[in-house]
Amino acid sequence: MRAITVQDREAGVGGLRLAERPYPHAAENDVVVRVHAAGFTPGELDWPATWTDRAGRDRTPSIPGHEVSGVVVDLGYGTTGLTIGQRVFGLTDWARDGSLAEFVAVEARNLAPLPADITSTRPACPSRA
Repeated sequence: MRAITVQDREAGVGGLRLAERPYPHAAENDVVVRVHAAGFTPGELDWPATWTDRAGRDRTPSIPGHEVSGVVVDLGYGTTGLTIGQRVFGLTDWARDGSLAEFVAVEARNLAPLPADITSTRPACPSRA
């Protein structure tokens, strides 16, 4: 799958690169989301979790972006509350690969159903539409 990755902390946003990455694995209580829209802030490149996992191990190249909207395409073992084909939005875990990719694995508890009258690419607030 294609994803935007970072590998050089000193390069900042100039270090963002489009790359091929493995399809994400849906661990226990995870879902894989086909990404329709994603959010990114350059400040993420300063966060320690962008560069290391919870045990302090290097995790580059990593995929930034933590806001996501899309469709559930795979369920991990034990996942409840969401179904394949369901439209969702939410946040990815900071210490895992993020949403600037075609697919992202997300803990199901960090997602909510996306209401039918909201698209992935248009603001939900009518005054900003």
